Amino acid sequence: MALRAWYDPDDDNEPIIVGSTRDLDALLDRLVADGASVEVPPLMQLSRRDPDGWAVLHIGVNGDRGVLTHTGSEGSYVTVNGTDADTSTITYDYMGHVREVPGNAEIPLHDVRAAGHEFVMTNGARPARVHWRDQPKVNE
Repeated sequence: MALRAWYDPDDDNEPIIVGSTRDLDALLDRLVADGASVEVPPLMQLSRRDPDGWAVLHIGVNGDRGVLTHTGSEGSYVTVNGTDADTSTITYDYMGHVREVPGNAEIPLHDVRAAGHEFVMTNGARPARVHWRDQPKVNE
């Protein structure tokens, strides 16, 4: 089953279909290229919704690192890079909207890419190859 990616605010609200890891790599390469020319790193959404449930993976790219958030029936999670809890936040741009993640959520880009591949290959399961923590609630 193909996943749907939402990234470009100028795409007339049409999703980008991601049916393979090759499709995902092309989209991640686009984020890397776009991120080189903007102040706030880009974030995209990759998702599936079907009769069996739903899953959403947000993927942000910030140079040689990035961030992932996963939301599904079991809850909401954000990556953690193994450093101590960080009270600072990092800002990403999701289609013109600011999204903040904990300061210790960024992981190496090769891990972001590998986890994205796992999400595609498992049709939406939370990738096991990165470390996660419960996603903090925003503005509560």
